[in-house]
Amino acid sequence: MESPEPFPEFPGPPAEPVPPSGRRPVRCALCGRPLTGSESRRAGLGPACDAKLHPPGPDIRSRRHEVDQDPLPGT
Repeated sequence: MESPEPFPEFPGPPAEPVPPSGRRPVRCALCGRPLTGSESRRAGLGPACDAKLHPPGPDIRSRRHEVDQDPLPGT
């Protein structure tokens, strides 16, 4: 029995083109956009998506803490 080619009418998934630099394309894990920066490629997230998942902490130097205080005696 001859083994026919599996699904000859469906060629299969297209191969992603390799960029001229030789690096394989890496996509953002959140939005799927191609990543170009080395730090973004390592993290797997673009800068905008990384900022969404990891917002910067509050700046404690800019927070004002008002306290009710009795006036100093003699002033």
